[in-house]
Amino acid sequence: MNKIIFTDLDGTLTLRDTYHIFIFHNLTFVSVFKNSFALIKLALGYISGITSKESVKRKSFKMFFTDYDTKKDMGNFVDKIPWNHKVKDIVDTKKRDGYKVILVSASPDVYLPHICEYLGYDGFLATKTIRDKDNLAGLFDGKVCNYEEKTRRIKEYLGDTKPSHTLSYGNSIGDYPMLKFCDESYFVKKSNIKMFKS
Repeated sequence: MNKIIFTDLDGTLTLRDTYHIFIFHNLTFVSVFKNSFALIKLALGYISGITSKESVKRKSFKMFFTDYDTKKDMGNFVDKIPWNHKVKDIVDTKKRDGYKVILVSASPDVYLPHICEYLGYDGFLATKTIRDKDNLAGLFDGKVCNYEEKTRRIKEYLGDTKPSHTLSYGNSIGDYPMLKFCDESYFVKKSNIKMFKS
């Protein structure tokens, strides 16, 4: 664990939010019909600024993923993700040069193992979910992995280990604490990658 990249996923390595893709990948007529009124209410609350992004994520997760079987085949979900190849190519090159790559994401930990396996990365830190054996309870376990929680989880992951170099990539204000924490950081806006200065 000498050199490590801590990179955000959504909007950094990808061009779209993977959580939204995962919801649509799992939508059924029954789930949409059952939650249609609640979804409209949630959307209006978010648009009007009454409901926070984190609250939308928690409530939608409960709507669509209560009793979700985590052993279920995810099919071609990963193939639907539009990658930001400019960032991905940089990260992949550095991995070949000896960096360990850890995804640090606000997305739920349900599908992060599949993305890590697909990318050939070394691990992930994500929003933890509560489970009853193999089924999701529809609830998050603790804080959403964003803002200061990203840094707290990175520190927890590192423990007493002191890497020779930490590198990070992010695309939003929720990534700022992680970008400030690492030795070298970059802020991403699609194909535009700039060195982060706190």
